[in-house]
Amino acid sequence: MRMKRFILFGVAGWFITMGGLVAEAAAAKPLKLYVAPDGNDAWSGQRIKPDAAHTDGPLASLAGARDAVRRARAAAAGNWGSVTVQVRGGTYWLAEPFTLGPEDSGTAEAPVTFAAYRHERPVFSGGRRLSGFHQRGPLWETEVPDVKAGQWYFHQLFVNGQRRQRARSPNTGYFRIAALVPGPKDPSSGHAVARDQFQFAPGDLRPWARLGDVNVILMHSWETSTHPVQSVDAASNIVHFAAPLKEWWSIGYWETNQRYYVENARELLDQPGEWYLNRDTGVLSYWPLPGERIETVEVIAPRLTELVHFAGDADAGRWVDHVTLRGLTFRHNDWVLDPRGNSSTQAAVEVPAAVMADGARDCALTNCEVSHVGTYGIWFRRGCKDCRIQHNRLFDLGAGGIRVGEATMAKTDAAESQRVLVDNNHIYDGGHVYPAGVGIWVAQSSHDRISHNDIHDLLYSGLSIGWNWGLETNRTHDVVIEFNHVHDLVHGVLSDAGLIYCLGVSPGCVIRNNVFHDIWPYAHPAFGWGIYLDAQCGNYLVESNLVYNTLSGGLMFNNGGYEHVIRNNIFALSVNDALWPFHERRPCAFRRNIVYLTEGALLVPYGERSLNERLAAKETPGDWDDNVYWDTAGAGQLRFYHRTFAAWQALGLDQHSLIADPQFVNPTAADFRLKPGSPARSLGFHPLDLRRVGLYGDAAWVNEASHAKCRPTPLPAPTPP
Repeated sequence: MRMKRFILFGVAGWFITMGGLVAEAAAAKPLKLYVAPDGNDAWSGQRIKPDAAHTDGPLASLAGARDAVRRARAAAAGNWGSVTVQVRGGTYWLAEPFTLGPEDSGTAEAPVTFAAYRHERPVFSGGRRLSGFHQRGPLWETEVPDVKAGQWYFHQLFVNGQRRQRARSPNTGYFRIAALVPGPKDPSSGHAVARDQFQFAPGDLRPWARLGDVNVILMHSWETSTHPVQSVDAASNIVHFAAPLKEWWSIGYWETNQRYYVENARELLDQPGEWYLNRDTGVLSYWPLPGERIETVEVIAPRLTELVHFAGDADAGRWVDHVTLRGLTFRHNDWVLDPRGNSSTQAAVEVPAAVMADGARDCALTNCEVSHVGTYGIWFRRGCKDCRIQHNRLFDLGAGGIRVGEATMAKTDAAESQRVLVDNNHIYDGGHVYPAGVGIWVAQSSHDRISHNDIHDLLYSGLSIGWNWGLETNRTHDVVIEFNHVHDLVHGVLSDAGLIYCLGVSPGCVIRNNVFHDIWPYAHPAFGWGIYLDAQCGNYLVESNLVYNTLSGGLMFNNGGYEHVIRNNIFALSVNDALWPFHERRPCAFRRNIVYLTEGALLVPYGERSLNERLAAKETPGDWDDNVYWDTAGAGQLRFYHRTFAAWQALGLDQHSLIADPQFVNPTAADFRLKPGSPARSLGFHPLDLRRVGLYGDAAWVNEASHAKCRPTPLPAPTPP
């Protein structure tokens, strides 16, 4: 009996103790703090305005608020509730990146939120305002002491809220490499070309003063590279780089007389809107635009290269949990030039972001702005899970917009980024430093959803999904890309791009209910597709998308790609070849699609070789049926490679398909609704409902996107497609 009574007493005591803890936890009060431009990090932060004696009031910075939360939690000995930091409008100059560690985490019941005060917009700048300009001829000049002391050197300048161009030549368009210089043979390409020098046309380059600060920017097909100059020989017209290009395809691969331009020489400062910074003297020289006034101008140069960092460590199991940034604006970070030069294989993959996250779980960026930056905007990189990047506006970007995952496959599930929502973001006006930056990049990451984003006016691809060129195992699967509006890309600057570009074997990945239109690449080679399933990409479901106004074609499923299901899409108004199919051993299904031509060919000729190989091996060339094909020049213009439609059907393809006008309402005005009598309906085509595509929310949010179609700073004159 004693033992039983002891046990009962022990259980009762346990319940009493736990009841006390529950009651104590329930009594934990939420913590609310304020940050304001007139605040002080020595104050409590619990007052929205300074008191009359200026002894207490709001805090002055995000870092001050973070540290105050840490102190309050330490005093509460683990008994703390939710945390809300409300930030008043105004500009805050960041002395260092705002960093959140595992100790700053919240929980599902008690999250941590840093948010704009209602109806106000706080701006956090990684730059510094410059002043003290004086007139010197057509230029404004000021000395920046930290630059002169070797403590600072910046690569960007923003004047009255707009990006300005470093002194460059030519001012518009490009120079051309006059000749390549022989060099060691590359074993992978067979090219025997020097990758650290080339011959230029007389007068294009000169042995300028401070030559070590001068950069040559080479334009490749789908990338660019930036090269510090080592020497310029005006007698032989040979320029030498500080280091060779890393990639064999980077010089002389796509075209012999490659495009390039040069920037950051004082002697090139020759027109309004350009600037130059002398590293030795610290003197900044700026040629003002008409209408700018020296007494009222705002000039900002970036000092930080990173603005925000969620600094968790997934590999060590140390997470940043349940933290939200809402309604905040982040501006002015700089890009960094490696002494050997900058280059990437594709998509500016080596470029970081202004807002970085590692080891973040259930964290979010909502209703924020990232703008006037030299890198990507936001990157949820390693071990980020169940996070949201939602309802943000990103523009004036050095590279692209949003990245999820890594280029290298994580070795553990913990280190993989998963289940990230990228939704309702407006991303535009990118590629100012790294033209190959893409709107949204997802790689080696699974179960993500990319939805309702509006992406436009970038210089390469809009969306890039996956990162494997072969059949090797990767972590990109079950990614859903839906209801996005991706349009007006490349602008004649780069090539080999897609409105959406995919790589790798990707089971469970879906591209549906998107609108993709207007991609106009550089002319040599002139490659720009709507939906681009590159290399040995496999297992995509592509359905109910509208693709139109493309140069190369609406759809590319490349050599080695397999087992895609492509159904119920409209591919219209391509200039060259509407479809680029390759008929592989594990062929794709192409069903219930509408292909509408006003010019160009139906099928790219390159695909006929793989078709004939399958036929010679007595293998099926694919599952094609219930499609509608039409050429406005007449049914007789359509050829399936070199075959008539009857000969194509004799191969077992498109047995029930039709050559017929699909009867769009007004295709010349991009109205691709089907009239009631459309023959596509009889074949099971489901009319596209595009009302949910693109941004959603209040009218001000949605309508602003419709007014942001032009880049705020001029591009170099593109080569027309």
